[in-house]
Amino acid sequence: SPAGAMTILTIFTLGTGFAMRGFRRRFGLDNVTALMLPDPLFTLYLATLILIGLPSAVLLAMLTPLIECLPDLWQDTRALRRALPSSAAASVTIFCAGIVYYWISQALTPGLSALRAHIMGALIASIITCLGAATVQIFQQELANPNHGSLNLAAIRRYAASPALRFQVLLLSVGPLLPLAELLDDIDAEFAWLLFLIPLCAVYYLALMSVRLEQGTHELEKTVMELKAARRREAELSDYAALITRAQEDERRRLARELHDDTAQALIALSRGLDTLASRRVEPPLSSIDVRFSEELGDLAKRTLESVRRACQDLRPSVLDDLGLSAALESLAHSESNRGPECTFQQHGECAACAPEVEVTIYRVAQESLANARKHAQATAISLDLYYDPDRIRLRVSDNGAGFDVQDLLEKGATSETELRPGLGLLGMRERAALIRAQLTISSVPHAGTTIILSVPLPS
Repeated sequence: SPAGAMTILTIFTLGTGFAMRGFRRRFGLDNVTALMLPDPLFTLYLATLILIGLPSAVLLAMLTPLIECLPDLWQDTRALRRALPSSAAASVTIFCAGIVYYWISQALTPGLSALRAHIMGALIASIITCLGAATVQIFQQELANPNHGSLNLAAIRRYAASPALRFQVLLLSVGPLLPLAELLDDIDAEFAWLLFLIPLCAVYYLALMSVRLEQGTHELEKTVMELKAARRREAELSDYAALITRAQEDERRRLARELHDDTAQALIALSRGLDTLASRRVEPPLSSIDVRFSEELGDLAKRTLESVRRACQDLRPSVLDDLGLSAALESLAHSESNRGPECTFQQHGECAACAPEVEVTIYRVAQESLANARKHAQATAISLDLYYDPDRIRLRVSDNGAGFDVQDLLEKGATSETELRPGLGLLGMRERAALIRAQLTISSVPHAGTTIILSVPLPS
């Protein structure tokens, strides 16, 4: 009976609506993404129109969106306000499609058979329903998009290019087949059209998978763009850091030159003058106190001169600019041996050309490692090794000092004064290594010495 068919259609339509809602939540689709899916309810509204009648179809189209939003009212009171436009639009769409369907069916019946006339009417009604469903989705997408908010030609083009329209057409393609069941007298045969609804579930599932794939692709593209932007910022920061390092080295070179040319020369003149004064014979002769004081001033001038020369060497060794990295490290090891612990240098492999900032970084890391071994580890023997591998340069500094717990130091952070000063300590070495994309490895055990390895990749 029509009442039984209406009951079955109503239950099936509401079940489809709630199943769609469950699918969207199951796959984690938000409200905006869900609008990219086709609406299979319009196909059921069209089936109700053709198989039962226009009033039942309009009533079903009006009530289904309102009933579907009831579970959301517990969390969002605006759900009913959003469902009212959908209900009104679906009702108007089905009403217009029903008027056109009955008018075409009656107008073409004298010239065509009743079946052909109904199929032609169902085809036109399907087109109108598809246009109505598309209009509803375009409005909903524009209202949910804060950057647009109004219907325009661009919105129509975006919807026409999306998979939602193609899937909506595929869902409503069952419309022209419905009159075949409507013209049959057997009540069981009238529900044979339900077999046509089975592909609807498959089509909606395919649309759901398509939207998820598109969403995943969009997120992947967004991640790729963010990664490219991060790499671009990293490259800019690396270039900026290289400029800063170059400026620091230039300033060190200028200070070393001024100390050598001005301060050191003045101290040499002072030392020679004091030596000359101490060796002169004057009448009356100087007292023993004055002689001793003059000698002490001469020794102080010589020690100060040595300190200035050592500062010049630490600021910017001229051998690094004149003879290269290996000679600079060998000179550094020799200078370190003169200060206390025995330090040896050995080169492994043939020299390979590298950028000036790379040479400076390797030299500064070696310089700081030797200083830490002498001052903090109280080492008595230090080995300095430089390896030229085919694809990288490795610096290895080992000592027999006190050592420390690396993990404990990393957990507690920089605690000593040396590590807190910019450019010094382990923190300074790590920062310098990061600037040239090198890897700094620190291995140490308490009372068992420390080994620091700096690995610098060479450009291919």
